Amino acid sequence: MTMHPFQTVMSRLKQRIAQDRLLSNIGWYSLAEGSARVSRIFATIFLARYLSAAELGIAAVAITCFEIVRTFANNGIGPMVIKARATALDATCNTAFRLGWYFCIAMAICQCAAGFVIFMTTGQAEIFPLVACLAAVFLIMPFGLINVYLLMRAGNIRCVAQIATAQMVADNVLTAILAIAGFGPWAIVLPKVLTAPIWLYGVRRGKIWDANPAAGNVPVADFVKFSAPLLGSEILTAARLQLDKVMVGSLLGLEALGVYYFVFNAGIGFSLSLTMALTNSIYPELVRFAGTPYRLLKRYKRALATTVAPISAVIALQALATMLYVPIVFGAKWTAIAPLVGVLCASAITKPFYDSAVQLLRAAGATRYEFAASSILTTISLGSLAAGLHYDLWHGVAALSASLFIVQFALAVWARKVVAGSASRRKLKQSNDFAPAEGLAAA
Repeated sequence: MTMHPFQTVMSRLKQRIAQDRLLSNIGWYSLAEGSARVSRIFATIFLARYLSAAELGIAAVAITCFEIVRTFANNGIGPMVIKARATALDATCNTAFRLGWYFCIAMAICQCAAGFVIFMTTGQAEIFPLVACLAAVFLIMPFGLINVYLLMRAGNIRCVAQIATAQMVADNVLTAILAIAGFGPWAIVLPKVLTAPIWLYGVRRGKIWDANPAAGNVPVADFVKFSAPLLGSEILTAARLQLDKVMVGSLLGLEALGVYYFVFNAGIGFSLSLTMALTNSIYPELVRFAGTPYRLLKRYKRALATTVAPISAVIALQALATMLYVPIVFGAKWTAIAPLVGVLCASAITKPFYDSAVQLLRAAGATRYEFAASSILTTISLGSLAAGLHYDLWHGVAALSASLFIVQFALAVWARKVVAGSASRRKLKQSNDFAPAEGLAAA
């Protein structure tokens, strides 16, 4: 029986995705993020109708503080477990588990301290409990960190994505319910704590792990050597994604911050979910080729065509559609803000290229180059935002978006040249009978 042309195309697409692990992983993660994003839009609709801009601003302070502190969870421990040799995996996990506890306890303390400092600075009595209650999330995390690292090491992104979706959908549904019930800023903050056990149950069910004391431990110095630049890069990334809100709030006030928070969630939030799917999927795939730079570059080039460019195209389409969907989805009172949503969303068009290039550097062991790229991007983007905010929110968003669009793409090109240059030097050394360097870190 002859297949319909559409059926033929879909059949070939499914076959290609099944054969390409990266495409499959990104597909599952994107499907999960898409489901979560739909529920997020649902929650944002209720937030836009039941919370004032000032209440959104107060909640934004608590969530921004939480996201900044949570940056320390991206400390390089996970990538170290993912890339560990099979013979050293148990020892690596033992050390990672201990270090994970240290980091999580420190993050819980920092979260409470930050809440107290913000309360003393602003005089807003409601802010301290909003910020401090989120410390509970950090005390739940250590019980499942190694489990999720091992799931990603095994390439089981489907399971990780399903767990994340369940947690995010529950978070967004609770947010909508609490907003309707009149909980104000607590409608945004409280679900983060209440849904953390969903993540913990999911990862522990998805991958059983028990420490093996007989395997010993990996020297902490090995973690520090690999992770220190990576942690620095993650801190700078968090600064770029969170300090913009701090700058808007401090320069223009809580109401402007509430508007910016809405613009961020209505526009770039979807884009970030797509790039998160790319980032979480591409590193475990690229690290498989870390020992052979030319194969690594070939796999990266293939990923650019099959995943990175299509994701950028989807983000571009969203930026074009903001004038249509913002008033329809979120209400007529946000119509005037729709162009601002589109401008901010456009800044993420080049983000998939930058994020994939960062993972290329990370897979090649070039964490110091990743730190340099993150330093440049953070400095330029926040500097542009600060300059624009001296006029108003519109100028600030326009300056931020323009700088991100240009610099992200330029750094992506530079990162690929760094890895390609190292591969060429390594080949030259091998041809002259010199000992090959251990990845890019030694170049």
